[in-house]
Amino acid sequence: MSEKIKVVPYGGPAYEKEDLMKMEPALLRALLRERVHHTIEVPLYPTLVRGQKKPISAFGLQAQMVYDAWKEKGLIDDAPDILWSKEYLALAQKVRDGVKIEWNVPVPEPFTDEEMAVVNKLIYGRRSIRDWVDKPVPDEMIEKILEAGRAAPIGCNLDEVRFVVIKDPEEAKMVWSDIPTPNAVLIVICYDKRIPKVVAQDKFVPHNGGFDAAAAGDHMLLMAHALGLGGVWLSKSIKSDVTEDTGLKFKELYGLPDYIEVALHIAVGWPAVGTIKTQRMPLKEMMLTKGKK
Repeated sequence: MSEKIKVVPYGGPAYEKEDLMKMEPALLRALLRERVHHTIEVPLYPTLVRGQKKPISAFGLQAQMVYDAWKEKGLIDDAPDILWSKEYLALAQKVRDGVKIEWNVPVPEPFTDEEMAVVNKLIYGRRSIRDWVDKPVPDEMIEKILEAGRAAPIGCNLDEVRFVVIKDPEEAKMVWSDIPTPNAVLIVICYDKRIPKVVAQDKFVPHNGGFDAAAAGDHMLLMAHALGLGGVWLSKSIKSDVTEDTGLKFKELYGLPDYIEVALHIAVGWPAVGTIKTQRMPLKEMMLTKGKK
């Protein structure tokens, strides 16, 4: 690899090898995912569509440099995100070598009527449940809900979302809620504020952490509904003239580090009563068009 190569995220600091070797594993891992995303994944597909005419000498070298540091530090090499990175790094090597890539990954296909019926049942059948019976939620169900949150979209593949699962009713009292949540499991959805700073996203898109947490919450509530559980989306409050920062208070009580930001939480459990699903205004009234108020 050329000695001139540096890792330069968009608008972020430039990293040389010694910087990478000093970086905390969690931050180096995030940088690897982001550089694979921006320097390999994003430009790869237009290259495949157009057809590669000749070798692209620097293709993916920033991501390769981060991975080389990761490997030299002796860090885990078989986790899903690392394996994903290695798959793209191998493709980048082919692009640099000018090797034609035989691509057989299928494009999405329309669902069958039967499959679409399940999708419609999930999306249009989910509703908020705010009352639960005193019945434990099995750990395997909680794990499926968390895995659904893990599968949600993440801006630039930074993977900064974190979860706190609270089953103890006494611990649940640490989480502010505008409705009582007895008999429910609380899942507090947070994000690691250090991660965006590695690539300067805290300056360019500081809202992404909250959006990523929200996407996770949506996936998790859909999975809870599919499992026959009832869930509800609950927000923390921010500091204002009439409210305190309830996320900050929870962090202090639970002992979370300062760099963890609380975004929202969901409550899930066995429904005590069926509820009427809320309905939205007609779609045409939600549509905004140019020049129309």
